[in-house]
Amino acid sequence: MNKSAAALSPVEDRTLREQVRRQVLDRVLDGHFKPGQKLVETALSSQLRVSRAPLREALRELVDQGILVSEPYKGFRVRPVSERDLTELYSMRTALEKFAFTLAWPLRTPDSLDLLGKRYAELMAIHRTRDQARAIEHEIAFHSWVYETTDHRLLMTHWSRLSQLVRIYMSLHHNLHGSHGVFGKMTTRYRELAGGDSLDAMLSHIDEHMAQGFDSVLKALR
Repeated sequence: MNKSAAALSPVEDRTLREQVRRQVLDRVLDGHFKPGQKLVETALSSQLRVSRAPLREALRELVDQGILVSEPYKGFRVRPVSERDLTELYSMRTALEKFAFTLAWPLRTPDSLDLLGKRYAELMAIHRTRDQARAIEHEIAFHSWVYETTDHRLLMTHWSRLSQLVRIYMSLHHNLHGSHGVFGKMTTRYRELAGGDSLDAMLSHIDEHMAQGFDSVLKALR
């Protein structure tokens, strides 16, 4: 028997599953699927023109990421949002981002700041297109910069998990305000301070930035 042939594994159609996952996630981020809304598998399967197997694989992956929840005999729902969830998320995110900047501050290089500038430009450009799902992904990438700069593996793992929930709350914020002027001003100021000389000013801005976002999303939730 040919040993090389025996070592081969079955090929999975990951591309199909990923396309389904991406489309469902986009509909959550653009506000088409609301927090707490039940997802009807038969309707999704028909609209996407896929069988139930890749659909369920994609939905389970979104459950693992914290975007959806699965309940026995009830199926899948978009993760519901509560005021307590919101309070805990923003307090945790504020603490993590300030800690990340404290670690990253002496590690910034011209190349890393160029990368931040590139992500900032991409974020501002995508906001002008009004593609909300893509704008949220670029916003996550923009804020991921500081965690990547720390090269702190445990911190990056925590941010990776938290960022899945942040996506849902960002969608609430964007559904309420869209691409408003305050967002641009705050994001521009964030980028300027991240490349500046004052860590204290950066940390103060994070408090302000997060508090404003919390108040805005809380209004959308209510």
